[in-house]
Amino acid sequence: MPSSAHDRPADQRPRQLVVTLGPASWGSEADLQRAGATALRFNASHLVPGELVRRLKGAREQSDVAVSIVDLQGAKMRLGQFAPRTVEPGQMLTLVHEDLSRDASIPLPHREAFEQLEPGDWVSLDDDRLQAKVESVGRQRLTLLLANGGTLQPRKGFNRARHPIELVEMTAADREAIDAALDGGCRRFALSFVSSPAECAWVRNRAPQAQVIAKIERQLALDSLSEIAEAADELWICRGDLGAQVGWTALGAQVARVAPRELGLPVLMAGQVLEHLTAHERPTRSEICHVHDLLERGYSGIVLSDETAIGCDPIRATGWAARLLGV
Repeated sequence: MPSSAHDRPADQRPRQLVVTLGPASWGSEADLQRAGATALRFNASHLVPGELVRRLKGAREQSDVAVSIVDLQGAKMRLGQFAPRTVEPGQMLTLVHEDLSRDASIPLPHREAFEQLEPGDWVSLDDDRLQAKVESVGRQRLTLLLANGGTLQPRKGFNRARHPIELVEMTAADREAIDAALDGGCRRFALSFVSSPAECAWVRNRAPQAQVIAKIERQLALDSLSEIAEAADELWICRGDLGAQVGWTALGAQVARVAPRELGLPVLMAGQVLEHLTAHERPTRSEICHVHDLLERGYSGIVLSDETAIGCDPIRATGWAARLLGV
C-alpha cells in the first residue's frame, strides 16, 4: 500500500496550491492559508539570509501548520540592483560584474556570464520580455544591443537564450540561503534551472532531511525529465523561463510532452497559470478551463507567482485558485 503522497497514483495525491509571498502579501500568511494555500513560497533571490530567516519565522508564528518552500536561485541568473529604466530597440546596454554605481551600467553579479558568453550570443531578460545580442565581452563588462524595448527592472532574470550558462557547483548564495532556511524551520527547497540529477544532489548534500523540488525551465531538463524525477521529490514545470529557452512558439508542444502520471511524483504547473488575477478580480474563462485541463492530465496543483506576490488582491487570487483546484 502506498506509504506517502509521493507514492500514490497521481489522481489520489492531495492537490497543492503554492502561493508566492512578496510585497503585496507579506504579513498575510494566515489569511492566505485560510483562503486555500497549501504552501508558501519564499523566493531567496529577493531576500538576504537574515530577512529570509525573519520572514520564515514570522510565517510560522502566524500559522504553525503552513508549509514553507524556499526557492533557490540555482542557475537562474538575475540582474543586480539599480533604478528601473526605460530602454529602446537598438539601444546599447552595458552590464558589469561589480556594482559600479558611479556610472550608468547595470550590475550582473554572476562571474559565469562573463566567462561563458561570446559576441553574437543572444540573451533574454525578464522571462524573455527583453531580448538582446551580445556585442562584446570582457572580464568585468559586457555590452548588449537591445532588439526590443520596454522597462528594465532590477533583480529580473538574465540568461543566454537556447543554451543557458552552466553552473559547475552550487553557488555561494544558494548555500547561504539553504543554511538560513534551515535556521528558519524550512525543509522544502525548489531549485531553479535544474539541468541534471546531480544538481538535486547539491541540495540534498547541504540539507539531507529536506525535500527537493526540481524546477523545469530549460530544454535540457525536459530531455532528462525521467532522470531528474528519480532524483527529486517533486517537479514544477515553469513556463516563464522555459518559454525563453525553447522559444515561445515551441513552448506548447514542449510542455505537452510532460506526462505527470508517468513520472511517479507530484508535478505542479507554474508560470502565469492565473495571470489575469494579478490585476483583476477574477480569472479569465480560458484560465479556468486551463486549470481543469491540468488536473485532468494528472498535475497535482499549481504555483501562483505575481498573482500573490505583487497582485492587486492576493487573498482573492488564492481563493479563486483554491476553488478551481478543489483544495
